[in-house]
Amino acid sequence: MGSHGTGKTTLAKALAKRLNFTYIQDVVREEAVKKGFIINENTPPEVQLWLLMRQWELETTTPGGWVADKSLFDYLVYGNLVLKDEAVKRVIRKIVQRNAKYDFVFYLPIEFPMEEDGIRSIDPKFRGEIDHLFRKCLDEFGVKYIVLSGSVEERIEQALAHIRK
Repeated sequence: MGSHGTGKTTLAKALAKRLNFTYIQDVVREEAVKKGFIINENTPPEVQLWLLMRQWELETTTPGGWVADKSLFDYLVYGNLVLKDEAVKRVIRKIVQRNAKYDFVFYLPIEFPMEEDGIRSIDPKFRGEIDHLFRKCLDEFGVKYIVLSGSVEERIEQALAHIRK
């Protein structure tokens, strides 16, 4: 977990490969953008709900061990920031409360400059707000998480060390 541009996809793909687990694709990048959905500070509630439900579908239907660079918490955090409709926020919260169950949660702080990809917001203020909200959300839900820091390889080794304990 962590704000956009922190290396979650790189880490998740590397862990899936090293552990011989299934990598659950990034729903935002691999599906939503290709459908032409708006993915930034102006994401509409319908898209935010679709993202959440697609992530939930992948998490519950992928057999065996898997690694994902997104979680249900991602859609709660981004939804709380960009959505105005409190009823939609409550629905997302209930879905996350009931279904977000993970063996390991790794949190990646902002340590690298944001690479512009034409998809994600490059606004440092927005990115920082998301980072703050991730930690707040994890603490509020009582999620035990492990902070991974350093180079890509250092993060991979830190994660593997925790998994192998």
